[in-house]
Amino acid sequence: MNKLYIGNLSENVTVPELETIFNDWKIPFSGQFLLKTGYAFVDCPDENWAMKAIDTLSGQVELHGKHIEVEHSVPKRQRSRKIQIRNIPPHMQWEVLNGLL
Repeated sequence: MNKLYIGNLSENVTVPELETIFNDWKIPFSGQFLLKTGYAFVDCPDENWAMKAIDTLSGQVELHGKHIEVEHSVPKRQRSRKIQIRNIPPHMQWEVLNGLL
């Protein structure tokens, strides 16, 4: 399966509205939409349909006044865990900073 992330959703979006969008654009999906506040997940049958959904819907379809974003879902373990640290005094040594992390 090819799981898709659907983002930039209004908190008023419903599963039937997402199903209607996919059906109107003739993009098949497998199983149910997993809807959270502001985003959702859904499976596509194969990579070709997933790419068609991304190319066709992402930034092109408006729902409740917002353009939805569609992209491949990335498992948590594959996401980057970067942090940004600012306003470090120039005299601070790396070992001290690393010990704080």
